[in-house]
Amino acid sequence: MLLRRTGRSVFGGVLLSLSLTAMASGCSRPPPPTGLDIPRGEAPEGWPAILVSTAGRAPALYAGSDDAAPAFGHLGDGVRVRVEGAIQGQRVPVTVGGNLVVHAWAQVNRLAAFTSRRGRVEGTPVFVGVNDPVSLVGRENDTTYRIIVRPRLGRPDVDDTLVGYAAMLGTDWIGEGDGVEADTGLNPGEFRLLPAGQEVPLYDRPGGTVVARLPPLDPPLTVVVLRSRDGWNGVRVGVGPYLVGYVQGELAPSTAEALGARPRRAATTEAMPSRIANETGALFRVAAGTHVMFYGEDVATVRREAWARELSPRQGDQADVYIAADDGVAIRGVVPVSSLTPVTDGAAAQPGAAPASATPAPAGGTP
Repeated sequence: MLLRRTGRSVFGGVLLSLSLTAMASGCSRPPPPTGLDIPRGEAPEGWPAILVSTAGRAPALYAGSDDAAPAFGHLGDGVRVRVEGAIQGQRVPVTVGGNLVVHAWAQVNRLAAFTSRRGRVEGTPVFVGVNDPVSLVGRENDTTYRIIVRPRLGRPDVDDTLVGYAAMLGTDWIGEGDGVEADTGLNPGEFRLLPAGQEVPLYDRPGGTVVARLPPLDPPLTVVVLRSRDGWNGVRVGVGPYLVGYVQGELAPSTAEALGARPRRAATTEAMPSRIANETGALFRVAAGTHVMFYGEDVATVRREAWARELSPRQGDQADVYIAADDGVAIRGVVPVSSLTPVTDGAAAQPGAAPASATPAPAGGTP
């Protein structure tokens, strides 16, 4: 399965319910979620203190650790988060730093640590280089993590992370990288093109078992050929983590200068964040220092003047908004009406418009 971003609304049809002081006429107040208490402590012994978000359209931030807790936020790719406690189920408490500081439970499979060495991930067709992302989902023992590793094809502006593989990885394989720079010590091989518009099976050895199927792409994907013999090509696919194996048939030379683009940290420009631009509703600026509430819990603080869309009819002195200061993190919550300034200038309401003045902080900067 190939995952892609689309131009749809950031909510994508997912209902993010929240409790206001008063609900709109004819609507009942939803029951509060359990497990809303969001720890603010430190990473468990043996776990990295800082993790980095990976690409995904679905919400990544939740109000609680249990499955019934509602989602209230999205993370961009490459956002640094500080781990605030132990994993519970499929979530871990985190603080997202930067221009909008958020406290939440994050989906573990949306967070990554980075490798400190290169090699094949045992039991999978995946090879990792230094500084490649893996998702830590648990500890098998004192020396081993349970992980999910997802190969990335690296086409620009497309989330083409492939389906992940569950595996084990030694704790000494995890370092303190940020995932931006690729491993420069890999075998350079030769750049070749896979057939255009065709699904390509990847084998574990010449004439062996199919271990993955590469999606049909046009323009075709450039891969690294490491060895060729008797009509079979040993290849490395992607920008890290990599799929490795064999493909059959003649592959044409590629004129590409690079295999693809590794994900970069979320944009920290002063422009309107893309998730706000893609939402509907009245547009506002939100004052620095504003606290954002969700089910009565203070879940975020605006450090730099932010952007917001109002999402539902206003009740009293509170407003239900979708808010972001940059493309690192966007959340739904309740803010005081007094913190909102309507954006009435048509030019300022366009995507990419910048505020009159702002002092940016790195998206996902150290909290």
